[in-house]
Amino acid sequence: METLKRYMSGRHTRAEIRRHLAVLAVGYWGLVFCAWLGYPAEHAYSIKTHTLSALGSFDNRHNPDWYWLFSVAMVYCGVVMTPVIFYIWRRLAAISGRGAGIGAVFFLVGCAAIALTGLFPDAHGSVLGNLQWQDVHRHSAGVIAAGFSLGVIWYGVFLIRNKIKREALAEEGSLPYSRLIGPFLVCVPVFAAVGWKIEWGSVYAAIRAAASASGREIAAYLTVAVRGLESFPLLEHVAIWALTVFIIWFAVVLPHDSEPDAQERLRLGGG
Repeated sequence: METLKRYMSGRHTRAEIRRHLAVLAVGYWGLVFCAWLGYPAEHAYSIKTHTLSALGSFDNRHNPDWYWLFSVAMVYCGVVMTPVIFYIWRRLAAISGRGAGIGAVFFLVGCAAIALTGLFPDAHGSVLGNLQWQDVHRHSAGVIAAGFSLGVIWYGVFLIRNKIKREALAEEGSLPYSRLIGPFLVCVPVFAAVGWKIEWGSVYAAIRAAASASGREIAAYLTVAVRGLESFPLLEHVAIWALTVFIIWFAVVLPHDSEPDAQERLRLGGG
């Protein structure tokens, strides 16, 4: 039980985080692969014409028999990725507890939205009253795109600022930027393409609506925000692959001995 608590709070050893990441990747993509195997051949699934969510749609034109495998995959991914985000936060708290925490919040919101896309398939039909399955799914997809995009941007700026201001994660005198920059160089171009398709004015409007606790407005704006991605399914697939690579690569290359002790973390909380 203590080991489980340690894992859930992101206090993995170096070997444990690598095993955790392997379980995350193999488990998630294994389930997605099984959902693809169950997709009816006559519906001709293609990454060029179908979003990944089509594998989890119970509409008759998609995957009515095996859609639930995709639902399990998304909930699994959202839950199992959460401790990884805590791990990343703990590693980066050596620079700034507050700064690392803000980036973690963006990622954690994305994790919660990943699970929601599994619980609410991209399908027609009423969940409750006028609330449609498809609407909740697409609103959640918008949150995934916004949350992880903002998180990656935040951590990129976060590390650049650390390089300029102070090398707090020094390893033998210098922070290992050559390793940390890798995930960004490979994945940021993909995220930039996704960002180009996202209507950020609608994301900003959704954030303003959140400040005024207007749930209906938030949902409407997020739907508009990701409308561009729906017309380019291949980009969505590439973005999901890139996100998988980024999270795994970033977690692996972070200096493992960088977590501050309890007193230091309290001091850094205001940093």
